[in-house]
Amino acid sequence: MSKNDCCSQENVGTSVTVKVDVSKIVKYACIAGVFIVGIIFGTRCYQKMLEEGYIDKL
Repeated sequence: MSKNDCCSQENVGTSVTVKVDVSKIVKYACIAGVFIVGIIFGTRCYQKMLEEGYIDKL
């Protein structure tokens, strides 16, 4: 392999293809939203149970 073969000017242009799968983005955004709402609801329920005296602090 010579130095000229490495740097040939035949393939000057480049092409990049980006595929965006919107359905997967929406699916994972919805799953993340469900987890966030679950965490918020769970912590509020836990706090309310502590205040009402249903459970003791650890």
